[in-house]
Amino acid sequence: MGKNRWTSILVALVGSAILVVLFRYNQTYHGYEEYLVTNVSALFWLPMVMIFLVFREDPSAFGFGVGDARTGYRLAGILFALLLPILIIASRMQVFQEYYPLQKQAARDLAFFGYFELTYGMYLFCWEFFFRGFLLFGLARVIGSWAILPQAIAFGIMHYGKPGPEMAVSFAAGIILGVLALRSRSFAPCFVLHWAAAVTMDVLVILAKRGMLF
Repeated sequence: MGKNRWTSILVALVGSAILVVLFRYNQTYHGYEEYLVTNVSALFWLPMVMIFLVFREDPSAFGFGVGDARTGYRLAGILFALLLPILIIASRMQVFQEYYPLQKQAARDLAFFGYFELTYGMYLFCWEFFFRGFLLFGLARVIGSWAILPQAIAFGIMHYGKPGPEMAVSFAAGIILGVLALRSRSFAPCFVLHWAAAVTMDVLVILAKRGMLF
């Protein structure tokens, strides 16, 4: 069995195990810091251990690098511009106002808002590395661009419990982010886009709740 095939099989097995554990873990309440530590460890450090100690490769082989930054960030900017009107509309919907920000204190305390957005950004960095880095580039060694589909399906499943409209579009979002990662040869533009959208959504929801959005 060739190295690429063996690597893809291990990525699929380890990735699936991580997703099953996190899916069950995230469905029950945990303190925010505990949630962060658990998810960061599973989504980032476990795959990194695999890359360094098992695969004995450079993380750049799994999208952990600059890649084609010019293409990646140009596309990410275009996608954010297209997404912004949707975020504005969604922020005025009750289902999103009840759900965001994830930490309600962030809507009342500016200092905590900064702390939350920075730490949640760290979480999203690990999230994007796992889906658009470890899974996508690990599976693409054998199945090429078809690797976009399994990571998008897993991405959609992990949105279980989010507001209904967000769950409904999460699979399509996973495909778009997967294409972006492959085009730019890096998960970094996906992270920047995802984090920018998350922060923007929180700000818009806070403004909408206060009657300051239109």
